[in-house]
Amino acid sequence: MRQPAFVSICLLTYNRACVLPRSLDSLLAQSYKEFELIINDDCSTDNTSAVCAEYEKKDVRVRYCRNEQNLRYAGNQNAALGRAQSDLVAIVHDGDVYRADCVEKWVAVLQRHPNVGLVFNASDALDDFGNITTRHRHPFPQVVPGRMLIDEVFRQYSSPIFGIVMLRKHLAIEAGGFSTDFPVLADVDMWLRILMRADAGYINEALYQIHPRETDHCNRGVNWKVLTEHQRIFVRNAVRRFDDREKQGELIDQLQWRYRLKIAHDCLWSLKRARVGLAIRGVRLLGSTFIRDESNGKFPGES
Repeated sequence: MRQPAFVSICLLTYNRACVLPRSLDSLLAQSYKEFELIINDDCSTDNTSAVCAEYEKKDVRVRYCRNEQNLRYAGNQNAALGRAQSDLVAIVHDGDVYRADCVEKWVAVLQRHPNVGLVFNASDALDDFGNITTRHRHPFPQVVPGRMLIDEVFRQYSSPIFGIVMLRKHLAIEAGGFSTDFPVLADVDMWLRILMRADAGYINEALYQIHPRETDHCNRGVNWKVLTEHQRIFVRNAVRRFDDREKQGELIDQLQWRYRLKIAHDCLWSLKRARVGLAIRGVRLLGSTFIRDESNGKFPGES
């Protein structure tokens, strides 16, 4: 009988003490018991530390770690990786609820397929009243070749892999860690870099429920900065995907058109909701030209 692997569950949190308990309760109720649960607090200013202190008393597997300063999303993920004692690392978010067999199913895929570098799954998104608004499902087999999935991400102009995965820590380290160039979507960039090195595992079951973020959260609704960050990530990884400069150029041209179509779509969304100022900023963005600097893979104006 295979010995259960020890797992590091890294819970990322910032100023969400009121919803943190539902995530902690669901993680501590996992059917898979061999884990450490590291709460990675990105210097919260609410009572997160008090909430976590109570959970440390309840369960010896819980370890609360507070960053000395706010590192933002990418930095907090890197700090979490550094604290993880296992090579099998689950990255999870505050506020969401995890099915009791979530960790067990993630581990099973990684143990069964040593070529898989990360595993993700179907999920359900909830509204503010707890109703399922979106069921995220994908027609993938249990093992998806990494570069094939990268190509699918580019075709769809969207990542089916959200921020919640179990990955092999050494692959994330070899890829250079989470890039602080991308303050909101560093995880999307990381998954693409891991997929250049390994395959992905997929479980077509909703192993967690995504609870809605606050109304002013940057990922809720249209955000032009986030959309541009998304495009920068795709362009940078298009360069990584192909060594051939001609293929790079063709893919980047396709991504630029999809970027503009997405802007146009979100402008219409904004106008329908009478958010005229937001739509005007989108039109201005649509009229600007983004040409990758071939020497460094960055857009004009990037530092």
